[in-house]
Amino acid sequence: MPLVTLDEIQIQFGPDLIFDRLRARFYPKEKVGLVGSNGCGKTTLLKMILGEVEPDVGSVRRRKILKAGYLPQEPQFSNDKTVIEELHSGADKILELQNKIHELSDSMSGLEGDELNAAMKRYDNLCHEFEAAGGYRYENKIKEIAAGLGLGEKLLNVKTNQLSGGQKSRLGLAKVLLTDANMLLLDEPTNHLDWNATLWLEQYLKNFKGSVVMVSHDRFLLDRLVDKIVEIRNRQAFIYPGNYSNYRKEKEKRDLEFQRQYQQRVEFVEKTRDFIARNKDQEGMRGTARGRKKRLDALLKSDPNYLEKPETEKDFHFEFEPVDQKTKRSQLVLGCKKLSKKYEDIVLFEGLDLEVLTGHRLGVIGPNGTGKTTFLKLAMGQIKPSSGEVVLKSNLSVGYLDQAQEQLNDNNTVLEEAIMVLPEIPQEKMRTRLGAFLFRGDDVFKRVSNLSGGERNRLALCKLVLAGPEVLILDEPTNHLDITSIESLERALRNYAGTIIVVSHDRFFLERTVDQLLVVGVDELGNKKLGRYEKVTGSFNRYSQLLDERRTSLENKSQKAKRKNKKAQKKIKSTPSELVQFAMWGPEKMEAAIEKTEAEIEAIMGSFGDESIYKDPEKYTEVQGQLDARKAYLDLLFKAYEYKFFD
Repeated sequence: MPLVTLDEIQIQFGPDLIFDRLRARFYPKEKVGLVGSNGCGKTTLLKMILGEVEPDVGSVRRRKILKAGYLPQEPQFSNDKTVIEELHSGADKILELQNKIHELSDSMSGLEGDELNAAMKRYDNLCHEFEAAGGYRYENKIKEIAAGLGLGEKLLNVKTNQLSGGQKSRLGLAKVLLTDANMLLLDEPTNHLDWNATLWLEQYLKNFKGSVVMVSHDRFLLDRLVDKIVEIRNRQAFIYPGNYSNYRKEKEKRDLEFQRQYQQRVEFVEKTRDFIARNKDQEGMRGTARGRKKRLDALLKSDPNYLEKPETEKDFHFEFEPVDQKTKRSQLVLGCKKLSKKYEDIVLFEGLDLEVLTGHRLGVIGPNGTGKTTFLKLAMGQIKPSSGEVVLKSNLSVGYLDQAQEQLNDNNTVLEEAIMVLPEIPQEKMRTRLGAFLFRGDDVFKRVSNLSGGERNRLALCKLVLAGPEVLILDEPTNHLDITSIESLERALRNYAGTIIVVSHDRFFLERTVDQLLVVGVDELGNKKLGRYEKVTGSFNRYSQLLDERRTSLENKSQKAKRKNKKAQKKIKSTPSELVQFAMWGPEKMEAAIEKTEAEIEAIMGSFGDESIYKDPEKYTEVQGQLDARKAYLDLLFKAYEYKFFD
């Protein structure tokens, strides 16, 4: 039975029809990816499930057991609270129960008899209720989730109004995960997460017992987590069982089938109208022609959308200008020698050696705050290294895309911003070029300051294409782009003949666009460690395999050590008491002890020939005792040797 049922939904905002006869069902425990182009209504659908938006037409049915937790793209917080206070604010019920338990405990000291018995029963019930609500686990859960999402201990006592946008997003996600929701509604949960935090979130959601409905452009996450894709398209919901890769295959088949059906309908109507036109005045055929016209009119009246052409997605297709390969493929584009960068006591790079040659495609990855953007700025000479050198070949044209699009002038229109790159191009031709990036009609006269994040990114990409650079340096180029736009960018980069250096947290994107990785700020197992770097030949999947191999090897060594230790402990426990002293001895130590004891016995035996000993009864008795003790010890050594190494 569905947790939420949407039936024949219609929603209109002003002149824009968002949903038209939309139907969808969301079931307990399922993991759903919600996809579609920007502006298609994904966030509206989440808010409708939550009850914040009601449909104009149709119904939303929610089961009484539904407890929804919602993460908006931009969470809001009370400015007078700290991070830890916000994290605790989701535990109102737990804190209330805790206070009741303390109050009741204090009051019981003055009670006796029936009153005390009743209070103790009430106390037991409150404790059971507190435990059922997760009260005893809540503090540990806060620490686990905060650490997993990169909210370190230093941030816990910081006021929320002092947090960056990324930190607020992570705090909002942490608060949602701390609720007792049985359905999580997550709007771009991986925004501002580095790949370590994304991996943690992926594992957390896999283990989550409730259902998840998630808007995300992280195709890697959608592939590994979800079991159903809901695509919002043409104001309706299309359901695809399986993960994202399966959705892409099935969507392509469905689109071809829709197109085939459309062509069949058009051909049917055209043939019918042609038949009617040719036979409406023909003797003996008038009745047949009138009958066909009547049936055709009835069909088109009952289904006004019968001849509606399937809408294609608003996707931008572009290619980078061909790169003039003036240099050999082995030409050095970027070289780093013993490169170091420090900020006071924070070391981002130490002794970094790296060569990027013509045509190389280098991806730079690592946790937030480990120096990825700093590396790009060092490469372009925008900041200086603390030591060492970094050289970008000077005779090559470089195109740079910064993740904040600070190179865009907010006072310009879209058209003015584009013309700045190629002022010699006529406006009409430039408008055509902008149209490929979805700036059509009056969109070209929008002020840059009024553009959305996705529009700003598309404009910055358009400027890159117009410039025709030989080297692309890209900082988080997929930010704010929907999936179809990201895939368009991937196609263009795959066909680009120049050199690429790109910082990205999008694992799917990296897999499709780069052939080398510079991993910064992590140890061999992928845990954050400032100053360390690693070069990997291959894309993200190769690096992921390396991490898995290393973790497996470490785990195997750990298991082997545990088994060895367990075996040793078991051996120690079963060892005869007189041999316990030799439990940790190895064969070399044991053999050396035997040789030494034998030599001591031989020396003592030789001393019996000394006149001062055999004529002195006391000395003789003393030496005989030493000999007996050494012989007994030798017997014990032989017994231990046999027990340890021959049993």
